[in-house]
Amino acid sequence: MGSTTPGWLTLPEDEFQERYRPARNATSGYLHRVLIRALGPGVAALPSDDALTRKPLILDLASPLPPRLRFYVYQATQHPSERQQGTFKIQLSVGVTRDGQPASPKEKRRWFDRADNIRPIAMGYHPDWNLFILWDADLHDMNGGFTFSKNVQTPPEIVWAALAKDISHGSRRLRGGLTETIVAARPHRLVEALNLRIDLSNEVMCEGLF
Repeated sequence: MGSTTPGWLTLPEDEFQERYRPARNATSGYLHRVLIRALGPGVAALPSDDALTRKPLILDLASPLPPRLRFYVYQATQHPSERQQGTFKIQLSVGVTRDGQPASPKEKRRWFDRADNIRPIAMGYHPDWNLFILWDADLHDMNGGFTFSKNVQTPPEIVWAALAKDISHGSRRLRGGLTETIVAARPHRLVEALNLRIDLSNEVMCEGLF
């Protein structure tokens, strides 16, 4: 990271949450700061304050992570009204058109941005549980893309296992017969979880689904 370290990066966790966690819905600025704090020395260069407020966030990273990743970080929530009780979810709202232009809310379909060959990471963070959930971005915008505010879900047992063991992964059936493997992890295991997420996504691509 750069020579000037911002104060939010070195605050004790309780103090950081007290100062930066919004009273209601998590902002991009908060979620991105949580992400960077979790990655620690895995972040090679800090983004600007302006970049922290915008989704997605591109980060320059250090080994063993890829040099750059594009993070779509949303607040993960749990709703009893979901078809599977206790399911955790995020709602995808940001993407680009098929030709790579920013998609407005009026666009019916959108895709994760892969400009400059930077891999997108679809991620949720649950502030109450202090836990990250990582979905397979490739599966959620393959072919026809995704709709605005699309629900992306994970079974609760994957989350509970991560809370108990710090990191976990498990499968969920998607429409069309595909199976998605989802990864969940506490912040101190996030680098490991990201590499696992990437390996699992690469395996799916090698199986010829794309």
